[in-house]
Amino acid sequence: MIYSFSSLPEEKTEVGGKAYMLAMMTQMGIRVPEGFILDAKPSQEELATIYQTLGNQFCVAVRSSATGEDSKEHSFAGQNSTFLFIRTREDLVNAINNCFDSILKESSTTYRKHFLGSAKAVPMNVVIQQMIDAKYAGVFFTKDPRDEDKGWLLEYISGVGEDLVSGKKTPRQIHENSGSDDIKPEQVEEIVNVSRQLEAKYHQDFDIEWAIDDKGVVYLLQARPITAKNSISQIKKFGLEELERLKTQYSKDTTWDGQTFAELSINPSIFSTELWSDSFKKNAAFDKALQKIGYLGFRDMKEGESILDNVFGKNYVNLTRLAPLYFGPMPYSIEPLPRPHLKFHVSKINLKTILYTPKTVFKMVSAGLSVNTHRKEFINLASKDLISFSTVMDRPNDLSYYRSWSDDDLKGRLLKEMIVFTRDTLVWPYILISLTETTIQTLHSLLANIFNDQKAAELIRQWTGNGIRTETFEMARYFKKACAKPELRGMFLEKYGHRGPGELDLISKRWIELGEDAFYDLSVEDYEKGKNNHTFIDVEEEINQFKTFKKTLVLEEWRLLKELLELREKWKMAILKPFAHFRYILLEFGQRYELPSNDIFWLNAEEIIHFDKAAYASRIEERKLKSKLFKHFNFSAVTSIQEIENVLNNRQPQNDNLKGEGISPGLVKGEVLVINDPNKWKNIKWPANPIVVAESTDPGWTPIFIKAKGIIVSKGGVLSHCAIVAREMGIPAVSGIINCHNKFKGGENVWLDGNDGTIRII
Repeated sequence: MIYSFSSLPEEKTEVGGKAYMLAMMTQMGIRVPEGFILDAKPSQEELATIYQTLGNQFCVAVRSSATGEDSKEHSFAGQNSTFLFIRTREDLVNAINNCFDSILKESSTTYRKHFLGSAKAVPMNVVIQQMIDAKYAGVFFTKDPRDEDKGWLLEYISGVGEDLVSGKKTPRQIHENSGSDDIKPEQVEEIVNVSRQLEAKYHQDFDIEWAIDDKGVVYLLQARPITAKNSISQIKKFGLEELERLKTQYSKDTTWDGQTFAELSINPSIFSTELWSDSFKKNAAFDKALQKIGYLGFRDMKEGESILDNVFGKNYVNLTRLAPLYFGPMPYSIEPLPRPHLKFHVSKINLKTILYTPKTVFKMVSAGLSVNTHRKEFINLASKDLISFSTVMDRPNDLSYYRSWSDDDLKGRLLKEMIVFTRDTLVWPYILISLTETTIQTLHSLLANIFNDQKAAELIRQWTGNGIRTETFEMARYFKKACAKPELRGMFLEKYGHRGPGELDLISKRWIELGEDAFYDLSVEDYEKGKNNHTFIDVEEEINQFKTFKKTLVLEEWRLLKELLELREKWKMAILKPFAHFRYILLEFGQRYELPSNDIFWLNAEEIIHFDKAAYASRIEERKLKSKLFKHFNFSAVTSIQEIENVLNNRQPQNDNLKGEGISPGLVKGEVLVINDPNKWKNIKWPANPIVVAESTDPGWTPIFIKAKGIIVSKGGVLSHCAIVAREMGIPAVSGIINCHNKFKGGENVWLDGNDGTIRII
């Protein structure tokens, strides 16, 4: 049935919070863009009525409105769908159908399970209303989320409000006792008066979304109770609480690095967070790796203290704590960009650093000599240990492997696996990461001395893309072949089934679980055409052509870097097999504890071993909500308490910069495709020349890389997975476009220049 905003009965609350409040505001005389509500997919007759109402020329917004959405108790904001600037009948029908179908999306189903206690689909309704091409748009808070005693707060941006709500743009603010050069006092007063009308009628405070068109007319777009768990007010309050936790727990000069271990700086579930964090504690893998190389290690750190911190739900290495682990107290900090290096600070000079200076200098010289003289020895040892490790840790890709185990045996295995993984398994991977960083710095310095910085970076990108053949490249090649030849898929899953999209978070499915859904259909003809697209180059021959005596040193460093990169990827392939078994063990616990899908991953090891369903149910929901809300916050790859505070208080300069770091050369034109969940890649409508935009990637994104014509990521340096694989596949790629997965909406046409890191919107 079709209801106009003006005709919806007041008792008809089941149309959903969004639709209901739009109708009620219209009937209160508040200026709302004209529109109507559908409570089911329209029949042909109803579509004809809609077409007649809209006329031949129209521009509308189509939004979902589920029952229970935007209620006082819950907010489904972001869980269902919104389509803006719809101008054709075909697009209108598609938008309506997509909105009705969005209630079945996994994220929406999970949300209902969290907050309504059932995954059963609730009634979906769809709002169709006039699209306001906003000059300014924003949110009005009847109470300032940061301090309710300050009165109301108005935030706004230029353009449509979705860019504010999603975090794509930083808003400007108007307070109760301040003004703005953009918005007139009478326009602000009109919004304030609407809030007072709503408060008087409903006896609660609201977040109110509004827009002002180019004629200066104010429209109200949505009203949501601020007590809704996903309301903008609650998100802001949540962010401020997390900031206070960080300020209490860490010193004000703390800096975090999300670049060096970019694949870990994800938004992981609780158990995954615990596992990776444990490997950065005293006597664990990272400590052992540092000491084996010749550094000081965690000697002076407390037991149980990790340098991998969880900041707004993401994993960051604490650089402030990391620096002394190399050489002891010193007046330096580690600066990770553009490559990790030491920076002198006068403020860090004190009696302790002065007394330790001779020891520190000796340690630096000793470690430097050890690294430079023993890298080949490290490579040989790591290669030898990889063979024995792969034999000992060979496990079947079988989800039912632990089904017959007793509870006690399963608990014992979980604890044992955690100790082995965090203390021993990761030692060589961490050593190889450190040695790779050191070697690439040495190679860059040599090349920069021969040529210049820009040429050095260009050569390293080219060589590490076309001069090596990593395990990940071989996996991608085999994957493409299996897509074209279904008879090979079983063998692919046998070899690589323990991997998958988002693989460093155990909540993510492995390819063996996806089965046939892990592949896409590719004709043999297309496979044959594309299989030889990648051209390998003889880097050693190129170096031998250099007209300098330093070419011998360059050749030596290149050979070491090549071996380190290829060995690093082999170790990553090997460790992910026992890592996948953590998932299989936890899934078995989840079944025995009769927990909903994936809930087990939101408990830590202690809680899993001593499980109490009644006590942990609310804790699980709280953690899932926290993780969901944290996704609204995005910071630089290297961030600090100061930057976080500036972002939360809107003091950070607006960063619309589309200039990053070119990590894979090439120039390509295409259409932006934003991917936040790589598991859904098969359900995506792929454009002809997709430029994939993501926060970061891992090797499990292989199917996406194969289909992409270009890659844009927020995090990941020249040695990241994204960089290495993109270069191997010949895909232009750019990193360092901060918050790119929120800045781009999808559908934009862009030129991507992987040579200089430039993105240009056409």
